[in-house]
Amino acid sequence: MFEVHGRIVPLAPESPDRDFLGRVRFTDGRVEHIKARRLPPTDGTPHVDLGEAYVYPGLIDLHSHIGYNALPLWREEKRMVPWLHRDQWPGASTYKQNVSWPAYAYLKGAPEELMAYVQVRALAGGTTAIQGWPPANGSPTNKLVRNIDDDEGRDAIRTSVVNLDVSQLRERARSMFGGTGFIYHLAEGQLDSLVAREFGDAARAGCLQSRLIAIHCTAVDDAEFKEWAQMAALDNNAPPGGVVWSPLSNLWLYGETTRVEAAIRHGVRVCLGSDWGPSGSKNLLGELKVARVWADQAGLGISDHQLVAMVTANPGDLLAQVWGETLGRLVPGAFGDAVVVARRRSDPWSNLIAAREEDVLLVIVGGQPVYGTRELMRALAVGVTTSVPIGRHRRHVPLRRPSEPSRLWAWRSVLAELNRVAKEPLKAIESANQALDRALASGLRTDHALRESGLLILEPDMPGGAHAIAGPPPPGAVFEMAKPPSLVHDRAWHRSFPEDGFDAGVLARTTAYYED
Repeated sequence: MFEVHGRIVPLAPESPDRDFLGRVRFTDGRVEHIKARRLPPTDGTPHVDLGEAYVYPGLIDLHSHIGYNALPLWREEKRMVPWLHRDQWPGASTYKQNVSWPAYAYLKGAPEELMAYVQVRALAGGTTAIQGWPPANGSPTNKLVRNIDDDEGRDAIRTSVVNLDVSQLRERARSMFGGTGFIYHLAEGQLDSLVAREFGDAARAGCLQSRLIAIHCTAVDDAEFKEWAQMAALDNNAPPGGVVWSPLSNLWLYGETTRVEAAIRHGVRVCLGSDWGPSGSKNLLGELKVARVWADQAGLGISDHQLVAMVTANPGDLLAQVWGETLGRLVPGAFGDAVVVARRRSDPWSNLIAAREEDVLLVIVGGQPVYGTRELMRALAVGVTTSVPIGRHRRHVPLRRPSEPSRLWAWRSVLAELNRVAKEPLKAIESANQALDRALASGLRTDHALRESGLLILEPDMPGGAHAIAGPPPPGAVFEMAKPPSLVHDRAWHRSFPEDGFDAGVLARTTAYYED
């Protein structure tokens, strides 16, 4: 049990745009109460005074592929026109050697290190829950961020990265009517491309319900968002579900993005997702900036408050209808997830959009501090922690060694192992295969037994080529890998934006948020 005192931004349903000086108490993994006064607790409960820093609900990234988030941005250099849809770019000449094979090497050669790196990268942007974990035989030693796909083992949400036929979608529709959520990559591509028909398939199958969370929908128009609202309303006047908007990835690949103004007009909840390393932001703070610049350039009339809701209340409300739990809002009984951000601007909404990784002072997941400044982590009685460089600053995380969970795991050791894989990826894959063979030869043939042996087995969840899931490089293949990029949107990140990209200059304009 502890309290944080600061400028509270609860996004409570009855007053979603209110902020005030006050305190939040966390007990048993939940928000116990919120008070609009900052007096020290009379019962001796530990507390920290954050001054004028803002306390937001934890940010929810409703679309990522975190197994690929140790990769840098990727671009087919000779490509002169945007891709039409998602089935094209996995067949690009440089895709396997720059995306599929390097990701496979990290997933197999350093699974624990990869999961530590990608979770800290998410925490650096204030993320407390993220969708898109790689299929695995268990959880990593360091479980720092909520896994939306699994939610502590509850089978409440189903997902699909690949396109499903109508019969498969009908089965998902029946599951949604029974209370299950469905997160589905839908109609990802340009408006008039062949993936536009996927929305019609979803409609015919009865999937346009309130529990559908559709990722991208870049080939969906106003009339189809209206159809979604009308079909959802047939079920006791239920609202339509949600769409996950990843503007950086969409613009990077297709030169256009989701028609979020149409979605909003028809009551579809819009959420933001960072997508993945090869074409997405490093975290939600980066994605918020791209969304702000694009919304301004396109004249969408979307407010800063609406954008902040896209990473807090909107995804939280969508998940709440299948989990039966409150998240994305700081209200009594909600999940104890919060992020503390330094006050850069007086308005809480523009403050979060302008925030950089260095402004994230503390992240709380399930009522436990999992990331923050040394001073705040110590004040909240978090023991020995790992120091992680965040640009010119440092943050602290309670990382534990996979081989000896009672001992601290140094960040330099995490990076050293990832760099080892990057230097000799084929050797790393072979070593991982040999370790698996030894475990199987000893009679450990179930997922549980393999996990008990200490092996975390991760699988890719993205395409490796036309109609294929990413797999190992074939015999004789040779490829080079870049080392994992930094955890922040630094100058190297912005220098990787092409002058002749497909984004109409939107990405370059985000540099204004980092100029000083």
